[in-house]
Amino acid sequence: MEFDEIVVKDTPGLCRCCLSEGCYKDLSTEYPWMDDTEIYADMLLECFDVSISQHIEGPNGPNRLICEVCITRLRDACNFKKQVLDSEKKFIDMVGRGAFKTKVLLYPEQMKSESQEVAADEAEIEYLDEDVDYDDIPLNELATPSVSEDITVATLPVAKRGRPKKTMKNEKKKIDVKLKTKSKGMRIKREYQETFLERLSNIRRNILILLRYGRVIPFHWNTRGFKCFFCGKQMKDCDTLKEHTTVDHNSVDLEHFIPQRVISKDVPVKIDVTDMGCKFCNLPLSNVEDLITHIIAVHGEDYDNSIGGCVFPFNLNKNILQCVLCPERYDNFTSILGHMYKQHIFHSHICQICGLGFVDQVRLKRHISNSHVGYRCRICEKVFDAFHKVEKHKQRTHGIHRSVACDLCSATFQNNYQIKVHMGKVHNVEKYRIKCEHCPKICTTKGALVLHVQSMHSDQRFECDLCDYKTGIKWMIKLHKRRHYGEKNYVCSICDKRFGRSSNLRAHMKVHTGSTGRVCRWCRHGFVDLEGLDKHEKEVHYYSQYN
Repeated sequence: MEFDEIVVKDTPGLCRCCLSEGCYKDLSTEYPWMDDTEIYADMLLECFDVSISQHIEGPNGPNRLICEVCITRLRDACNFKKQVLDSEKKFIDMVGRGAFKTKVLLYPEQMKSESQEVAADEAEIEYLDEDVDYDDIPLNELATPSVSEDITVATLPVAKRGRPKKTMKNEKKKIDVKLKTKSKGMRIKREYQETFLERLSNIRRNILILLRYGRVIPFHWNTRGFKCFFCGKQMKDCDTLKEHTTVDHNSVDLEHFIPQRVISKDVPVKIDVTDMGCKFCNLPLSNVEDLITHIIAVHGEDYDNSIGGCVFPFNLNKNILQCVLCPERYDNFTSILGHMYKQHIFHSHICQICGLGFVDQVRLKRHISNSHVGYRCRICEKVFDAFHKVEKHKQRTHGIHRSVACDLCSATFQNNYQIKVHMGKVHNVEKYRIKCEHCPKICTTKGALVLHVQSMHSDQRFECDLCDYKTGIKWMIKLHKRRHYGEKNYVCSICDKRFGRSSNLRAHMKVHTGSTGRVCRWCRHGFVDLEGLDKHEKEVHYYSQYN
């Protein structure tokens, strides 16, 4: 197709794959097909690694459309790619199981007649002995062929016109080639294993050196909390972990322990560097690189820098966790660990769909399942790209609500975050009333405190170019500017009231559920409290009340 000759009209319905006009489907929308669903933008990316750009200007606006002809061709291409991958996987599996191994049928009968002697002479036939007595051979052995995978069988009692020697040579060559190929594969596997074991041995030595000289605390982490690196004891908070490791494991035989404890999945080892320094020199050090330099220069240890990072440094703290490699701050260890994996570690496993990197195959499979396969509602089988969207869908569509009860009263909430806010505001639980160290502000959660500190007390400030508003969070400037432009993109589906933030819309929806607030009897607009309702009725519906 000559794209230079196409005249694009300013009307909706332009296919982005062939530039034909009509009424087409959207590339990013999910459509049902057979017993499954299709998203054509994902199919283009997965099959051809092509991403269709999005432009505000043009006949489609921000929409990206595709025609039925291109959909059919795309669907065939994806099915063909899947067929090729499945066939290749099945073929490799059959080769591994020996499904194509040569089998030879051997018949104990006279092979060739006198009329084939010329052809046999050209093939350099080697004949067997003539004096063969057939009287001692059972009839069933003469009539039934035998199957053997080993073609170098013992000599059969055949006549003078025997099997050509050339055929036997060819079969022996095939077997030699197979044996050489298998031997080469085993050699490559053995070399890989030797390289892996050598690298793991160097990693273990590096970790041993760091733990021997460095004043650091190694630890493990799972969903239940912290684990002792040495004995595996489970602990809920970092202070208990530090005290336990310092007191109970002060004199561990690292030479014997490290080779048994550190395996490939444990690398890099997580360490606490809050009070890092050299044990022998009692010298405080600021980071792991300075510790390694000190160990090599002062103590003369042979630390291998070519391997890369063998440890993961963290500043363990009960309240706010500060990343040791960048200014990011988090209120829980799970979040800062995810940040470290994404930003500060080499990614050897790359997603072929979106290009994101992961440290191991498990995280890559989890990413593909969550981001490119999606979360499925078990009731209606609808697919979503995030877990919280599935939960909202269940609440709104199927009426299924997750309820978590408060331990101090009978109130129920949809998630643990709402319970923490409730415990701090209503019951004044000290744990959930976190005071800002810069001002009298009190927050109910660590996340709210981090947001407050970044917004109000951060050194990095972002300014609004229309007024004097300043904040330490860049995306809050975008929210602030909506006030200047009057943008209210969030609309209540019941009373059509518009809001500039989704949080304000969620708070407003409570007036329609009956849990709080009031609704205007004249225009059905909702309000959170009676003061707002009274003010609205006086300003807007003053004459309606007295007429």
